[in-house]
Amino acid sequence: MMHLVYLKLELKRALKKLPNLYAGAIVLFFLMGTIALVSVQTLYQDERTGRIAAGVVLVQDDRVAAQVMAMLESLDSVGSICDFQYMTWEESQKALKKGTVYLVIEVPEGFVSDIISGTNTPLRLIFPQNAGIEAAVFGGLARAGARTLAASQAGIYAGGELCGSYQLGSSLSQLEADLNRIYLSYSLPREDYFRHFQVSATGDVDSLHFYAISACVLLLLFLAIPVSGYLSPWKPALRRKLYMAGIDPVIRVVARILGMSLLYCLILIPAGLAGVVMAWLPVWNGMLPVLVLVGMAAASFTVCLYQLAANPLSGIMLLFLAGTGQHFMAGGFLPAVFLPAAFRSLEPVLPSAVLMNGLKMIVSQAWNPVALLKLLVLLAAGFLISLIWEVRMSCRS
Repeated sequence: MMHLVYLKLELKRALKKLPNLYAGAIVLFFLMGTIALVSVQTLYQDERTGRIAAGVVLVQDDRVAAQVMAMLESLDSVGSICDFQYMTWEESQKALKKGTVYLVIEVPEGFVSDIISGTNTPLRLIFPQNAGIEAAVFGGLARAGARTLAASQAGIYAGGELCGSYQLGSSLSQLEADLNRIYLSYSLPREDYFRHFQVSATGDVDSLHFYAISACVLLLLFLAIPVSGYLSPWKPALRRKLYMAGIDPVIRVVARILGMSLLYCLILIPAGLAGVVMAWLPVWNGMLPVLVLVGMAAASFTVCLYQLAANPLSGIMLLFLAGTGQHFMAGGFLPAVFLPAAFRSLEPVLPSAVLMNGLKMIVSQAWNPVALLKLLVLLAAGFLISLIWEVRMSCRS
């Protein structure tokens, strides 16, 4: 009975901080909205990768290789982004040093005849030490083309072996013609793939929703600042009085997390409903449960930070440093694909990433068991750390 009375008092004390929470939310909303809009414009501008200037080194009098390069250059998907410049080896090295070409393609002697005979002598691509994005794009295209060619040749060789095993030599020419037609139908119209598939740095959601979700998570974390008085650690005298009344550390921590969860839900749920009314968010029957779980996980994290701090001022500083630092490493300011590999390895377990993945379920309208599990783990981790610290402080009191 006493536990319920304390829980009721804690929730009532939390509701008294609601005006401060809404006032802080209004200020932070305009700040985060401005950051989100600027970030979207910065991430995807109208700039595109420039044309790729490539130097080509051919063996003298190798007319067949020259004709192959001319045919390759005539393809729309190649000619639209590449400019081939034919030069000698010495000229190509000077051009690389000056930066007039992004790479050099060295065509070995007998390149075409080796392909026909099955030797498959590779082309040599030479990149400068500080290769730009254009060189990286060409390298990716070259590797993709090599894999396509390797798959095509493997299919033709396998067909030849099959015809030989079943004494179908007369059908070999027809089989090779059919296979060449099939492989060319896949490899030549490469622009079709770019029309059907779009790669986004922000993952399953578009850049606008991504930064809106990121701003929402950062807003949640910073909303603890206007109500820092509510999150102040218990004083030693109050701890002793509560213990004498039968309120142990478990109940105190649970009540504090539920009180902060109530405040967060009173921000998240109206914001989610407003997003649906304004057609910014889709209608999904799982929205409310996800918002409640995200609010509880965020509350557990913020309560944990304030528990580790000695006073509200220390809690604000710890929240700001931990919140912004881990939010950056979680890809909240800049998508994780642009971050160093060390940050990307930590990103799945950082609180901001967990909260953002939870909110992404609302945009995608699909339950993500992994994201739900991580939210529960964050909730439990914040509770356990807060409880351990509260037990320790109670023993000192």
